[in-house]
Amino acid sequence: MWLLDGFAWLYNLNRFTGTLLMWFGVLVFTAVVTMNVQSNRGKLWGFMIATAGAVFILVYLESLKLMGADKAIKGVVSNFVVMTLGGLGSGLLAVAISQGPTPEEDKQARGFIRDRLLDALEYAFVYVAICSFTLFAVCLPLNLLGWPPVGEHDLLSLLIVCLGALLGYAIASRPSRLRNWEQVGACALVALLVLLLPVYAQALSGLWDWSWAAVSGLHVFAGLAFFRTLWFHRSEWRRV
Repeated sequence: MWLLDGFAWLYNLNRFTGTLLMWFGVLVFTAVVTMNVQSNRGKLWGFMIATAGAVFILVYLESLKLMGADKAIKGVVSNFVVMTLGGLGSGLLAVAISQGPTPEEDKQARGFIRDRLLDALEYAFVYVAICSFTLFAVCLPLNLLGWPPVGEHDLLSLLIVCLGALLGYAIASRPSRLRNWEQVGACALVALLVLLLPVYAQALSGLWDWSWAAVSGLHVFAGLAFFRTLWFHRSEWRRV
């Protein structure tokens, strides 16, 4: 219990302590994964963890409502996160590319990408595309009617996310398009998803204050419907 109390005290010490704790957590997690997976795959995982963590922390910083000197400190903290986690991820990626995989690692990586990663990315892109398109279709008439909660910037963000998710799905759903380029293509798809999520989160933040129940309800319903459909098709495939 005292450990949780100490963590809460550190988190609430000032406006940026939580950010530094998240930065430290991402740094430790990246180091643990990289040291325990002594291969190029571990370095690639470290790159993805560091990059995703940096994006998440930057989105969190942008969500803070700061005034005066705190706004200047936010810029310093943002630059610190970008330089450290971004530099760490870039270094791990550079080492992984320069060393090159062994034949066994290359075979394992290609099998993992074909059998697991591309399927997961396909599902993620489909879910994001469905949710973003539904929100865009609902919010566009509201914007035309002049409702103030729905801005043109949010609509444009939803449209960009929807088109980007459809592009990612079109690539991930056909592994043959990545023949002999599985690892590069998978990294590009992960990077695309990581770039789309902050844009989507920013668009949702504009709608959250308007009706958080509708936004969360849509995502829960879409998630349940998506997993129900996926479970049904998997059951049918097993019967065949």
